[in-house]
Amino acid sequence: MQIGMSLTTSYGIERDPKTLMDGLTQQVKAMAAFGFASLSLGDHHVTRNNYFQVLPTMSHLSAYTGEMRLIPLFLLPFYNPILLAEQLAMLDVISGGRTTVISGLGHQPEAHDAFETPQRLRVSRFTETFEIMRLLWKDNDASYSGRHYSFSGVSINPKPLSRPLPMWIGANAEPAVRRAARIADAWVISPGWTPDYIRGRLRLYRAALEDFGRSDEVSELVVRRDLHLAQTREEAMLEAEVLYERSYRGFGEREMEDSLIVGDAETCINALERLQDIGATHILFRCALDEHKQAMQTIRVLGEQVIPQFRG
Repeated sequence: MQIGMSLTTSYGIERDPKTLMDGLTQQVKAMAAFGFASLSLGDHHVTRNNYFQVLPTMSHLSAYTGEMRLIPLFLLPFYNPILLAEQLAMLDVISGGRTTVISGLGHQPEAHDAFETPQRLRVSRFTETFEIMRLLWKDNDASYSGRHYSFSGVSINPKPLSRPLPMWIGANAEPAVRRAARIADAWVISPGWTPDYIRGRLRLYRAALEDFGRSDEVSELVVRRDLHLAQTREEAMLEAEVLYERSYRGFGEREMEDSLIVGDAETCINALERLQDIGATHILFRCALDEHKQAMQTIRVLGEQVIPQFRG
């Protein structure tokens, strides 16, 4: 099982962006030193708080990632597919072929209004953007005819070093899970889902892989999980008390208990073993507390006490 981190890039507007970026860089350096498998960053637009945009932030951090896989997430309906294909190909060149892309639909009505990309069209825009990027990374003088995009004789260069560049899809609703089974190299599972709920959705996903003749083609299963770790479970619970008071990210009581990992290294190892039993091959952790000191503490516990238990 591979263990990576999706680092928080959303912060209060009162906080200094340069200080926050310096903290992110320190976190990435620590992850590289501890042997984390991957670094992921999220995507969000038109925000009142500070939200670091994924592509320039990942490009900056890539210099400090060592051998980690770079896994930026993009909400595809907001992007021009030709431009994004060029930019991601260049990120793969910069990283020496270590880039994987997570694609998502997102749900931001205010951003769709600002971008003039109607939310009612987001599924078709998502699908066309996904298809176009794959096409342009493979072919020169490519042609495409769709509802939103049509072109002929288009080439982008350089091409990604990864042939093909892996494309994962984050999906929750049943149609989206089936879409992931049909076109993606892996399905990325929501952090708020309990192990029992994941098992049910996995039956749907694996049946869809079978329907599309892709059961032998797709081997990775990616699970996102939020966590806060400390040297003792009591210390972690005390520090994370605020999460339970405000119902963390809309999680219900069951999800808080079964999905949010708060405790020591043993707590985390037990949770990972349950996910491994389900079939997870890659875990993307996200720090539930966004202060730099707490993020570094969680990274250290993972690196020193958890990751060594899952190597090899």
